[in-house]
Amino acid sequence: MTRTWLLALALSSAAPLWADTVVLTGARILDPGVYDGEAALLIEDGKVKAVLEGKEPKLPYDARVIDVRGMTLFPGMVLGRTSSGLDRANESLPTTPFLDAFDAIDPSSVRFESFLREGVTTVNVMQGNDTAIGGMGRAVQPLGLTVEEMTVRAGTGLILSVSDRPGWDRVRQRAQLRESFAQLQDELDKAAEKRYAREQQKDGKQVEVPPAKARELGRALLRPEDVDEKQRNLYLLVQGQLDAFVYCERAQDVPFALAMADELGFLPRTTLVLGGDCYKALELIKTVGRPVLLMPDLLYRETDPLTGEEHETFVPRVYADADVPFGLMVDRDSSFGERYLWYQAARCVREGVDREQALKAITHVPAQILGLEGQVGTLQPGAAANVLVLSGDPLDAGTHVEQVLLGGEVVYERSKDVRLERLLSGSEGSGPMSEHKPHEGEEELQPNDADKDPGDPNQQTPGEQERGADEKRPGPEQPQDGPHDDKAPGEHEHEQHGGEK
Repeated sequence: MTRTWLLALALSSAAPLWADTVVLTGARILDPGVYDGEAALLIEDGKVKAVLEGKEPKLPYDARVIDVRGMTLFPGMVLGRTSSGLDRANESLPTTPFLDAFDAIDPSSVRFESFLREGVTTVNVMQGNDTAIGGMGRAVQPLGLTVEEMTVRAGTGLILSVSDRPGWDRVRQRAQLRESFAQLQDELDKAAEKRYAREQQKDGKQVEVPPAKARELGRALLRPEDVDEKQRNLYLLVQGQLDAFVYCERAQDVPFALAMADELGFLPRTTLVLGGDCYKALELIKTVGRPVLLMPDLLYRETDPLTGEEHETFVPRVYADADVPFGLMVDRDSSFGERYLWYQAARCVREGVDREQALKAITHVPAQILGLEGQVGTLQPGAAANVLVLSGDPLDAGTHVEQVLLGGEVVYERSKDVRLERLLSGSEGSGPMSEHKPHEGEEELQPNDADKDPGDPNQQTPGEQERGADEKRPGPEQPQDGPHDDKAPGEHEHEQHGGEK
């Protein structure tokens, strides 16, 4: 099936998505920690203008009014980090700071279609955790023909991992990180010395100071373009001009991660991506004073080595009780609820996390982490009008995303979602084949008629089979055929190569 509806919307995005003035009326407006009540939402030039309270608020005369009575308006959800939408999640090289998600994002990926359907309107696309130092991330909206059209913010930060990549241990991983930053310092020393020499030549002077002094003086003169392209993003990182997302799989990784970030000068712009038992390093994490991102598996289990008893810890509850702001992540490859942001937030509430805090974990907090606070993940005046029209409460399992607005323009409607219609009804929907009707005098084409093999007895009429049997019946001079082989063409070759990997 072709994603006709999505393509049509993407084509329309060549022009600005927003209408001049739009008003959504009759709904409950829910913005976590900001507003919760029945009102109208006024949108101008693609941004939220105001929340209009009262039963009959005064509306602009030229506004396009959308009646959403009985619905709930909620900010478009924000996903703080994912590798969904990349042509490959990880690279084979141990360090790739020179890469950019811009070059690997596939706007036609079905993952973006799913995000839109689920109400996720801002996605931070980054590499996975297999590299010690990964490439640059990019925050995008899940709609557009090109990456440029989709981009909300370029350069959201670099991803670093202090936990071992596949086939490595922690010692080798950390040695690789140290080596990479040591190489950066060597590169900066060379670039600084050259830069100082050029400045002296401009003034008609000779370099009269020792090389060490020239390097020291040249450091203050360095510009990003003076640094080799492969090292440039790391230079911006240690200069405090880039954010860092540092992945820690276990609690023992946290001290090293914070010490490294502090030593190299990017701790104030570091977001820890925490998994497993990292909550055991809570006191150390609190000293950073920054929000964290939690890996999708929110329940940590461990077995007591002495008693054999299994203990469970619901990780977000620990951070919530300690007043550490956190953003939630999803597992897009899971067939369970962990693939949905709303489900992750609902689990938090079920396990005792404050409802407002859980809702902020899928809106306000990840927006803050991405440097988009007040711009996305909220319905406050001045924010992008990325609005979800929900059939009920956002954490209710029976709630559906009825409409999605990006920049104040409706870009998704559940009632027109052909793929969802086919999935729920089990029908062929309204695709191209289902629309074909035979012309007058034309026999209706049966499924697979065009692909029939005239020589296949399983696809012949009884008359054709009888004639074929007469033609192929062996005579005195005609040898008998070997055993019947009903495998499809090419199947033997497929088996020779061990099947599909």
